[in-house]
Amino acid sequence: MRIQNLIKNTRNYKFHIMKKLLLLSLFILALLSNTDAQRYTINKYKYDSRLYSPQFGDTYNPALSGVCSFLIPGLGQMISGEVGRGLGFLGGYTGCGVIYVVGFAQFYNSLFDYGGGSYNFNRSGIGTMLVGAGGMLAVSIWSIVDAVKVAKVNNMYIQDVRKNAAISLQFAPYIEPISINDQVPVPVGLSMRVNF
Repeated sequence: MRIQNLIKNTRNYKFHIMKKLLLLSLFILALLSNTDAQRYTINKYKYDSRLYSPQFGDTYNPALSGVCSFLIPGLGQMISGEVGRGLGFLGGYTGCGVIYVVGFAQFYNSLFDYGGGSYNFNRSGIGTMLVGAGGMLAVSIWSIVDAVKVAKVNNMYIQDVRKNAAISLQFAPYIEPISINDQVPVPVGLSMRVNF
């Protein structure tokens, strides 16, 4: 009995340490994220992701964001500068996973009667498992679509900022005859026009 309690306490201790390390790493990731860009919640009303055209030097890759959200729901939003949004998707997926595990535990416990060791099929927990699995699938698909959209909209915002904040230099050849003491030399040069 003491050994079982010791093993149980050790597992609980490891679980609590892992949980604290996960929360600490997510907090550090949130602090190190790109916070200088305007938020997606504002950008989505100004830019339509269907009108996105990739340009050289785009900060975020929509395809990479979609693949990352396929692997871990919410990761695509995080690498596109929307850490809070990504954590929301990750939390929703984890919550649905917990619902699935609870349903599986109910189903597994209903299969066997530990008192007599007999097989007793009961449908308890199947509905909970289906709700959890359906929720995980829905959150995963929504996360992939949203990650691509977030990357496109944030790229459109950055393209707009670059376009408006850029300095435009225009060079043109300069050729104009000048009359000096009845002689007409033709100076040749370069003119420069700066727009900002």
